[in-house]
Amino acid sequence: MSDTEEPASRFIDQYKNHGRTDAILQEERRQRLLEKQKRSRELELDACRPGLLEELATEPPTPVGDDSMECQTTKPRSKKRVRIITSKLFANKVQLSEWMHERPDDLGNWLVRPCPVGQRCLLVFRQRIAIAFSKRGRSIASIRTKLNLRDAIVLDCILAKDRTFYILDALVLAQVDLVSCECQFRFAWIESKYHENGLSELFDTKTANGKDGFRLSLLPAYDLADDAAMARCCSHYPAFPDDTPRLDGYLFYHKQSQYVYGKTPLVVWLFAFMLQDVLKLPPGLVNEQHLANKPIRYTGNYAEYIAEFDRMQANRKQKNRPKTKRQQMDTHDDGAPATDATLWEAMEAAPLDSDDDDLHPNREEEAMRTLEME
Repeated sequence: MSDTEEPASRFIDQYKNHGRTDAILQEERRQRLLEKQKRSRELELDACRPGLLEELATEPPTPVGDDSMECQTTKPRSKKRVRIITSKLFANKVQLSEWMHERPDDLGNWLVRPCPVGQRCLLVFRQRIAIAFSKRGRSIASIRTKLNLRDAIVLDCILAKDRTFYILDALVLAQVDLVSCECQFRFAWIESKYHENGLSELFDTKTANGKDGFRLSLLPAYDLADDAAMARCCSHYPAFPDDTPRLDGYLFYHKQSQYVYGKTPLVVWLFAFMLQDVLKLPPGLVNEQHLANKPIRYTGNYAEYIAEFDRMQANRKQKNRPKTKRQQMDTHDDGAPATDATLWEAMEAAPLDSDDDDLHPNREEEAMRTLEME
């Protein structure tokens, strides 16, 4: 050992997480969270704690004639007044994922949905208005519905460029507060009520000025306990007709998980080109096009790729934050390699749990100007 090399700690084997990988730690957190949810479900029922459905009942709906609705004005587009609606009730209520660090031992206890590239939001229906709120609770689109809905609906969606809200999950639907319900029940309830109540027909297909209207579509869910379902999920290409919108990746949901506000190890994420390596699938099961679309830098070492991806994302956020006066005066090079930018080649979308609002602080207002209320 050289004179400059630090000696290893004598107590390293006593460190809490020594020798435990991210995958092991994630599995332990899953088990703890499942046990906690089982206990809290009974405690909440006994305490009659108000849920989201009760909170919705006490919050007045947005008036139809509110000046935040773009259709209320006849001024030229450049003169239109756009007011962003901010809701404390729907801020920070989107369930976010972690990376899948290793194939779960209980893979049969998971469901998976293919996810399109788009913006994550909560779509809230109240009477004749549907408002999409970003993860921070700021409105990004407002749409009039065909029907005057008696009951409130809150859907977890991805808004894609094809003006379609793709349903991932639901928090409130058909007078049922689903937040504390297990995922397997939520998904079955959503599918049943989506068809039974004609949710796909709530929006007009055309706007008053002839443009395409918004649409509502339910994403398929595959049960990984069924080998045939897993094969259909992995081999289906493109995931969406004509590859529009493009596939972003896959969200995996533990069947027993409740809807969690924020990040949870019971919902995990993978890009399509990572499926075979992480899930240890046999060759040929994943469609070759998924594997061909991988970034140049992805070599199959998914743990290394995840770490580098997270580092790049953190650097990206740091560079986009407003600089303080002290930071603006500091011209010191942090030594980051010039090749970092190439990591983003062929990677146009970050995972669904990325905090994109930090990168684009004016995104909500720009979206409201682009997505006219019908």
